[in-house]
Amino acid sequence: MEKLIPVALLLVTVLYSGIVSVNGKPAVPNENNLNRQQSIFKLSAVNMHFALRLYRQIASQPSSASKNIFFSPISISAALAMLSLGAKHNTLDQFQQVLWLSNMTKNDAAGMHVAFKYLLQDLTSESNELHLKMGNSLFIQHGLDLKNKFLEDTRQFYEAEASSVDFTEPQIAKEQINNYVRNHTDGKIQSFIKELDSMTKMILLNYVLFKGTWVEPFNHQDTHKADFHVDDTTTVEVQMMTRTGMFYHGRDQQLSSSVIRVPYKDNASLILILPDPGKLVEVEQNLTITNFQNLFFSLQHSSAKLHLPKLSLKASYNLKDLLKMIGIIDAFSDSADFTGISESMGLKVSTVIHEAVLDVDEKGTEAAAVTSIHFVGSSGVFHHYPQYVFNRPFLLLIAEHNTKSVLFAGRVMNPTV
Repeated sequence: MEKLIPVALLLVTVLYSGIVSVNGKPAVPNENNLNRQQSIFKLSAVNMHFALRLYRQIASQPSSASKNIFFSPISISAALAMLSLGAKHNTLDQFQQVLWLSNMTKNDAAGMHVAFKYLLQDLTSESNELHLKMGNSLFIQHGLDLKNKFLEDTRQFYEAEASSVDFTEPQIAKEQINNYVRNHTDGKIQSFIKELDSMTKMILLNYVLFKGTWVEPFNHQDTHKADFHVDDTTTVEVQMMTRTGMFYHGRDQQLSSSVIRVPYKDNASLILILPDPGKLVEVEQNLTITNFQNLFFSLQHSSAKLHLPKLSLKASYNLKDLLKMIGIIDAFSDSADFTGISESMGLKVSTVIHEAVLDVDEKGTEAAAVTSIHFVGSSGVFHHYPQYVFNRPFLLLIAEHNTKSVLFAGRVMNPTV
């Protein structure tokens, strides 16, 4: 048996809200291609299904019982899909079962990657109001023997750029990559990589930038102190924003929840789900893509008054065990087959880290997230309007309408932590 070379491959997904443009990238033309749109909608449904499965796994952990939850499904899905380009045999099958599910043709992996290409193009098309940018890069150790097909496929489907790095000089390599992240997040993420192992052979980096501005901003003068009931015995003071206006809103009896959609400029919304007292866990367990879609399309457009706390959240996860629970197993073991990336060394995933932050204020929403996958060598006045008062734990999703994509998802247990 060949000696296994110690290798570390780091896959990173970075998201930050910032006012950005699609640098040098033309807007995607309106092709009116039915097949293209159908493939995007099918992929978005798959991503939503994956997001809900992952959310339920996070929420079911004892360590998450009283904590806020916030993550980026599109970030994790895109990162894992790109990684799957280098997976073979049973390792690839597990990626397909978790990411593609029954909504995509299992034997048409290329079709899924084409759909991702279309989705990323549409999400990053030129826009005057919704600032969203996604991109991918490979940082490769000098002399590392990578499969040409892997490089070509990451470039073709995910527009990944390849750069040469000397990881045997970790401080220099770290600064090179951090400069790249800094430049592509408009300086918002200053020092992403804190430490870098000199045995690292490649870093695959995916970044996403997002900022949403409300169609109708909240008036700062209407923001006031209010109580937020974390549980039966805990109350915290929050800055409660208030606005009366036209919203899509309604009541979902099946989920025992009130729902309101707060629009951003240019085809995106913050969707807020307020479970009835004592119903939060039940809603989390019963929220499926079908009843979410039914909920979304049943909302009525009329006047309502919204009371929403200003939010500043941060959450981090090691997703390794959670991904294993939903079916990605071999990638973390000595049975991992990533020979589609390189045949000269054995690779397996050691850790999958995801971090995300969320800020919601009177002007709009800012959100940021980081995902890393590490590889090692194998071995009053308006009282007559319906009122939505978010003064107890609730769920939220940030969705882009044109592609029907969920960009972020989470749960607010305590807005002050």
